[in-house]
Amino acid sequence: MLKSTKTCQRLGLLSSSVKRGVVARLAAKRFISEKPTETFTKLSDENDPQRNAFFKYTWGSWLKNDKLEKERRTTSFSIEGLTDVLNDLYIQSRELAKNEKEGQIRPPSYNANLTVSLPHNSNAKTVGIINPNEKVRITSMASIHEGKHHRIYKVETNLGKAFVLRIPYALDNENTIAFRLKSEVATLDFADLKLGIKVPKVFCYGVNSLNPVRQPFILQEYIDGHLLMRDWNPLAEDPEDNKPNPALKDVVEKIADFQKKLLSIEFNEFGSLYFAKDCAETDQPAYEGETNPDLQNRWRIGPTTERCFWRHKSALKFNEQRKFLGPWPINKPMDIIKDTGLIEAENAKARLALKQAQASSEAVDENTLKEQINTFTNLSKIGPHLFNDQLTAIPNLADLLKPRLHHPDLDPLNVIIAANEEKTPYLLDFEGSSIKPFIIQNSPQFVAYDGLKVYNLKEDVPDYEKLSEPEKAQYDFMFKRTRNQYLWESALNNNVPKLISAVAPPVKLLRSPYIAAVERKIDQEYLLIDEALIQLQEVWEVLAKNGLVISGKYPIHFTKDQIEKHAKQLTEFHEKLVATPFAATRGWIPQDMFDNLVKAGILIKDEKGDHYVKQQKAV
Repeated sequence: MLKSTKTCQRLGLLSSSVKRGVVARLAAKRFISEKPTETFTKLSDENDPQRNAFFKYTWGSWLKNDKLEKERRTTSFSIEGLTDVLNDLYIQSRELAKNEKEGQIRPPSYNANLTVSLPHNSNAKTVGIINPNEKVRITSMASIHEGKHHRIYKVETNLGKAFVLRIPYALDNENTIAFRLKSEVATLDFADLKLGIKVPKVFCYGVNSLNPVRQPFILQEYIDGHLLMRDWNPLAEDPEDNKPNPALKDVVEKIADFQKKLLSIEFNEFGSLYFAKDCAETDQPAYEGETNPDLQNRWRIGPTTERCFWRHKSALKFNEQRKFLGPWPINKPMDIIKDTGLIEAENAKARLALKQAQASSEAVDENTLKEQINTFTNLSKIGPHLFNDQLTAIPNLADLLKPRLHHPDLDPLNVIIAANEEKTPYLLDFEGSSIKPFIIQNSPQFVAYDGLKVYNLKEDVPDYEKLSEPEKAQYDFMFKRTRNQYLWESALNNNVPKLISAVAPPVKLLRSPYIAAVERKIDQEYLLIDEALIQLQEVWEVLAKNGLVISGKYPIHFTKDQIEKHAKQLTEFHEKLVATPFAATRGWIPQDMFDNLVKAGILIKDEKGDHYVKQQKAV
């Protein structure tokens, strides 16, 4: 039986306000506790009309291009092929059990059906067992999550074990998906075997649609439990004794412990992790000093899979894209920033050429792409000047520049607390993980805060008690965001004190243009990179005098006219975001909210099939 789960986050009309991240997370917290509605279809009947609905995206709708966006997120796959993969996995686990040496870690098995299995993860405890001569059968399947990048199904079998099937959406080209999956599985494997991080065990995966499942996929262990997000309330009050809220501190410490382990290995290059066979162009081990013969030469470092290097790069041919992806040598850490700028500039040039040839249907104007080219070229120029191992004003800079593993989504939404006696936390979703210097790794989004810092309401805010209630609420919000970030940075200092300089304000300022580029979601956010570059120009001389940069001259120059033009464009951009409903979600609306807004006459459908909010004119 197939079971399709459908529920939604309940978000308000979001703007570019700093509050949007907290609001979205509070909505997500509600989402994981809501009871879903369910529809069913028979596993044995391929012609059941409900089956197609099972594969369709249902968790939200877009104001524009809704049909296309949903089609790109349809995850049709072969249930019969998945059954074959499960049977092969079970047979492999039985055969290996006969000859298995205690504690042996076998290398990945590259199978004839174009799947790759991890034999050391497959045993009676993890895979389950059936009667002799019985075949593995899928007894039920549920769609349990429709995320940003992939769909997650829970697969129940007669083995007495449940599995998770992850299928990426077809939002990127085949090369992107293949590299991403290869690296993610290898990184999960590394986190498990080398770092001792609890992660769902991967049994099998395929990187394209030529395997029996007929989709790229990862088949992994199902962990029963609840998301740590259920315990995270970022706007919670502190106890009256002015000590941090213990529930918040507990969540932060759980995630900070993961980070401590991620940072514990110093690698030989910058890039992303792969299995050795997937990285045949190099024979250099990923790191030095491995004493376990089963782990020696198991992993290599290859091209980065960090999202900014792959996201929306369809205008570039792969051989053009590949030259910016690394891996980068250990003595050139800032080449990561340089190549971040170069690949984005090349991508903007390619998109502009398509636009000028009238071969692109993208809703972006040529001027935006031209300005992006300038912005990213400037970022590539400034990269080599930001951090240099000759600097002495930044404590432990040599350690901050070493290659270390970066998980891009350290977040309560990516941690499951297992429903076992120990309540073990498991870290999920290593997609887009990369190896780069810690000095250019930003704080996780769930605690990151760049607004006004308020550490003590009564001491830091003059006449706080005399303020109006709305004014107090604003400062309360700033205080709680400051507190959450402080809890994170305090945990970092306790766990890895030699890296604490990475959160110093001048260091954050220096990396801010790069962070803005990495976190850019929409085309117009190149303006946020320009804003960071202009701020650096204003303080560069002071930074140089204090030994925080080598060169006394800023490597790029913004004229007064350019700065004034930028200020006007940035103001217009923010005003547009504030005035545009659902701008923060790029027009995506949770399905139950979308249905209710249509029913209430607030969302109106135009002649193209797009929707707009009644109070606004259709664009």
